[in-house]
Amino acid sequence: MRLILLAAAAPLILGSCGVVAEMPTTSMPNSFSGSASSEGRPMAVSAPAEATASKVVMPVYWLGLNDADVQLYREFLPSDNLGDPIGEAVRAMTSETPRDGDYFTPWHPASNVTASISSKNVITVDITSDAFKASLDAGMAHRAVQQLVYTATAAAANAGLTTAGVSSTVVVLVDGKAGYQAFGHESLEQPLVRDASLPAPIWIITPQEGEAAEESLTVSGSAVVRDEQLAWSVEPITNGRPETTPVASGTIRLDASAGETALFDVPVKLEPGEYNLRVFHGEGANEDSKRITVY
Repeated sequence: MRLILLAAAAPLILGSCGVVAEMPTTSMPNSFSGSASSEGRPMAVSAPAEATASKVVMPVYWLGLNDADVQLYREFLPSDNLGDPIGEAVRAMTSETPRDGDYFTPWHPASNVTASISSKNVITVDITSDAFKASLDAGMAHRAVQQLVYTATAAAANAGLTTAGVSSTVVVLVDGKAGYQAFGHESLEQPLVRDASLPAPIWIITPQEGEAAEESLTVSGSAVVRDEQLAWSVEPITNGRPETTPVASGTIRLDASAGETALFDVPVKLEPGEYNLRVFHGEGANEDSKRITVY
């Protein structure tokens, strides 16, 4: 599993040898090249894919390490339905902990976040400057700002606030003012749109990390079609660690052309116990994983 730990007292740096604590700046991995791109990206995440049948949850985006890149992953968190679904989701992005320990957020808790949306899908987010305390390099700063953009636009779509057929943009105000330089690198002068290169190529959507599932469950998610076969595997967890031999595994056929994104559903039957569920390309590339308990 990819694992990134955030220290409470100090930022981190992602180095070529792993994660090192108590460093002044959270950085992209040393092996990362800004010009590099993996085959089959970007993954298309459209507004309908952000919506859920239940309004008691809200979409929140996190960052996660995938090989030599840091990419976007989405979870659905409980919502208090306080009347500002966009502001609530962005606030959670800065202050909540991802359910999946593979994900992280470089943001500090914002003391206040408010949001509004126009009939032309222009989302205005007003966030306090205390959320930008982290020291980030340029690559991480871009991803953090895009984490906000994806969360705000997803929350608007999930709440049914967006106008169909009109693309969404996000205007970010900091302490009520425009033109802030986020993390010292990202200008917030102009409206922002989603950077389509940043979502991870594979997401497990359900079950989510830590969920309890029945013996007969369906694993659903989305993935980019690549030359390598999309595969899945389930390993039992013993003494807190996944075993090397899977109890179930298989391949997934995606109904899409190379480079396109497709949804998948895989029925799995498991005995009661704790498991590590993985979906990946080829021999393990772009893996997303979830720990679940079957009862």
